Amino acid sequence: MKILSQEDIQKRFIKQASSKKIKTEDGLHKLKKQFAKEFHIPLPSNFKLQDTYKNLLEEGWKGDTELQKLLRKRKIRTLSGVSILTVLMKANSCPGKCVYCPSEPQMPKSYLSNEPGAMRAVLEEFDPARQVKTRIESLTHQGHETDKIEMIVLGGTFLSYNKKYRTEFIKSLFDACNEEQSESLKEAQQKNESARHRIIGLSIETRSDSITKESIKELRNLGVTKIQLGIQHLDQKILDLVQRGETTVQMANAIKLLRDSGFKIAIHLMPNLPGSTPKKDLKMIKDCFKNPDFKPDQIKLYPCVVVPYSKLENWWKEGKYKSYSDQILLELLEEMQLYVPRYVRIERLYRDIPGESILEGSRTTNMRQILEDRAKKDPKMECQCIRCREIKGESYDKNNVKLDLIKYKASDGEELFLSFVDAKDRLCGLLRLRFPSKESQKSHFLPELNGCALVRELHVYGAQVEVGENKKGASQHAGLGKRLLKEAESLAKNAGFSRLAIISGIGVRAYYQKQGYTLRGTYMIKDLI
Repeated sequence: MKILSQEDIQKRFIKQASSKKIKTEDGLHKLKKQFAKEFHIPLPSNFKLQDTYKNLLEEGWKGDTELQKLLRKRKIRTLSGVSILTVLMKANSCPGKCVYCPSEPQMPKSYLSNEPGAMRAVLEEFDPARQVKTRIESLTHQGHETDKIEMIVLGGTFLSYNKKYRTEFIKSLFDACNEEQSESLKEAQQKNESARHRIIGLSIETRSDSITKESIKELRNLGVTKIQLGIQHLDQKILDLVQRGETTVQMANAIKLLRDSGFKIAIHLMPNLPGSTPKKDLKMIKDCFKNPDFKPDQIKLYPCVVVPYSKLENWWKEGKYKSYSDQILLELLEEMQLYVPRYVRIERLYRDIPGESILEGSRTTNMRQILEDRAKKDPKMECQCIRCREIKGESYDKNNVKLDLIKYKASDGEELFLSFVDAKDRLCGLLRLRFPSKESQKSHFLPELNGCALVRELHVYGAQVEVGENKKGASQHAGLGKRLLKEAESLAKNAGFSRLAIISGIGVRAYYQKQGYTLRGTYMIKDLI
């Protein structure tokens, strides 16, 4: 009797799982237990099964896409349609003196060396190319596609770094995704338009007081499409107390400049700050979406905690600061969610700081899951943000989706949020269209945007589908993006705009070229008349 190798057993497992049409994790686990008992082996891991799956494909097996989805580790990483890669810049001084912000030696401002993302950067000595290569290899081994990458650059205030370092860092990201070196950033970007790993979105974080017309020109030349702004609170007295060093007027001006230049805007808000109360924090979230000077596209809610290397640590030791209890914080976040509009994505409800580094404050890092579980018992408390409504990896009928349109005033202009939802109100795709402020329409500091309406974001949700492929039931590559774009063109034309400009990620330029857009300056632009 032939003794089967572990590889042979795993091949047999995969083929049997496919023939049995197993579609749930529970069913997959039961079959693993059956095989472990029959062959006297440990339960096969998804990680090893993915390698065996690839070997079978190379041998000519036709494959099973549903089974492949089940084998993926941490499937959520690509269920929003892209693979997210986060990289960290090296240690640098910051103009801010915020009391809650840690200043750990050898780390960029506001980051601790034992945070998961920071630990990876430390291991790679903050080398951008090595960070990208390691993450791509990791995601590939986990069974994720990596042809569409949303690159997130962290490190505190991006624009406080040396300009040469900023440029070299970004160029290294493109070189790593291109898997070859280029002589210049522009050359690296051109190569990325058709590279295997295309950067379809590039995000940086910075302070509002660093946003100027000149800095925006630089950010566009770097290929940046999204800005994360540390707003923290909208009560000026609280901002002054925590030594933020910025005013709400500066914040509003920065958001307007960015919005009129097409950027997607995410802001960080911090409940539980010194001087605040749950009542003031609730007012903050209400004002954030009531005041047209703000109304961001995305928010991160980072409840304040006391960590080492911060001035707040001394305040806490001196009895000058005490955090909300977990119960109060949970109830506050639950109510704050209800004031977040459907055009906004709550990216995070808590920062991923290890419990051992939290000296004061909640260590309940799975607050989002707790709130989701509570909402199942009381649907009235269900969050309506983009992240909670997106279709993720589920199937849908592209011919049975409805176009929704939300209009709202923001930063002296008009925003139009277009989205396709299915019969279950699951979000399949979205487009953010802006009719800029009057002064920007007449004379923009970026001449290519004169007279343009702006597409600030176009995103189709669902499990990531490789460029050029079309899988049955998948929302990506099913024509929703083209339909949203055509609708935006029609709305812009009817509003009197002669051109439509898109703040395209470098790796998506080829897609827009197929839709009749040409590169002018750093934007993809189409004449409508």
